[in-house]
Amino acid sequence: MNARLAALLTALETLVVVGIGVGIFFAPLSLVWALDDQFSTDLLTYWRVSADFWMIGHGVPVSVSLTDDVAQSLGLAQSQRNFVLSAAPLGPAVLTLWWGFRMGRRDLMIDYPIVVWLVGLLTLAGLSYGIHASAHHMMATADVVEATLRPSLFLAAGLIIASWTSKWSQGRQWLQSSLNESTWRVLSSGVKAGIGAAFGLLGLSALVFAGMLLFSYATVVGLFESLGPTVIGLVVLFLGQLAFVPSLVVFVSSWLAGPGFSLGTAAQFSPLGTDIQALPALPILAALPTNAESIGFTIIAIPVVAALVAGALAERDMHRGASKSSVSADAGRQTFGVVAASVIATAVGVLIVAVPASLASGALGPGRFQTVGIELSQLVLWWGLELFAGVVLGMVIAKAVRWIRAQEQASGVVASR
Repeated sequence: MNARLAALLTALETLVVVGIGVGIFFAPLSLVWALDDQFSTDLLTYWRVSADFWMIGHGVPVSVSLTDDVAQSLGLAQSQRNFVLSAAPLGPAVLTLWWGFRMGRRDLMIDYPIVVWLVGLLTLAGLSYGIHASAHHMMATADVVEATLRPSLFLAAGLIIASWTSKWSQGRQWLQSSLNESTWRVLSSGVKAGIGAAFGLLGLSALVFAGMLLFSYATVVGLFESLGPTVIGLVVLFLGQLAFVPSLVVFVSSWLAGPGFSLGTAAQFSPLGTDIQALPALPILAALPTNAESIGFTIIAIPVVAALVAGALAERDMHRGASKSSVSADAGRQTFGVVAASVIATAVGVLIVAVPASLASGALGPGRFQTVGIELSQLVLWWGLELFAGVVLGMVIAKAVRWIRAQEQASGVVASR
């Protein structure tokens, strides 16, 4: 395969991911236009909605300025005509990130890495600019620079993750060869512990959210029925809520960590206290956690356990690959290694959770919906302390278990003699 063919395939792949990301919203809206509106309205309006939703899903804030007639029809005051939509439904961003990871794991990345990077990012930037230009409207506007570049950041993040997690990564090989064995082991184990703890927390959050969704199945169905949508409207409502699922999983992770989250000023969720005065009638919101004050501190222990397991596994991996001289190092050096690895794990784990938390938080409308999501400073503080304590404890326990086993084996050898 030559470079031209590699460039063409990369451009086509980028076009596909953008087509899927926008089309998953535009396709059902087109059915609404055809079946419900009977072709009587402007299809471009539905395209603008799909494009705006795709841009917001990549962290691009969209400023909305309603006319007086539209604001009155929605029951909004004069002061609420202008607002910002900045809390991202992370579904489109996750799709772009995963597609970038998929592109980075292909053989094309080994043979033509520069071609894949340049063509992929430039193609996505060009398509993003075209989407922004086609969706521009006086009632909904976005900054052209952010709309052009932000979606490319998710594709680039996927490519970076794929590159550094592969065994043939030149950057990883260079870094390993530049550091001595003990330093590389500490760095590697810290990064692995941080990644494991962060994805352990997010995975547990997804399981908790799925369990609450099943537990609240009757309420969810009741809310669907109360809205009375048509079949096409039901599909649109389902896809719109599906785009918010990754954001809700991130919200649940903050709930497990302790600081909780908010869905406006009248809906605060925390394991230590929940205050819900008003909540939008979206069916999926029925699955959000409530009334957990009696077991609040037990819930907060879950992230610590996830970090503990990640720390124990990382320490075992660090010891397994270490040389005899590293294993027989003095207690001071081993203690320093545990602390250093824990600090690295804390930085990595906090970063992995804080980035989607910041993207999923912001404004979702006028009035009380101007503050939606997670207080980032609180999440960093709570999750950072839980992560550091869990990783340190996990590494210490792993070392203690290995020392006890070594003593038992030594005792067995002496007894046999």
